[in-house]
Amino acid sequence: MTVLLLLAGLTLGMYQYEPSWFDTRIHYYTQTYDTKEQCQAAKAEVLFPEVNKKGAVCTDHNALYLTH
Repeated sequence: MTVLLLLAGLTLGMYQYEPSWFDTRIHYYTQTYDTKEQCQAAKAEVLFPEVNKKGAVCTDHNALYLTH
């Protein structure tokens, strides 16, 4: 019982820390940028939560992936 409670607590804590780890939607490649800052700027332009519900991820190789 203690092990189950520990696992449930760890999972909930991980979700609170980084919810994108639990995002199971398919991400599609959009474009690769020269710098991380350019990728983050493009990501900010794409995400308007009140307009669309797309998710966006900048990888460590400065590639932008979007969900549909």
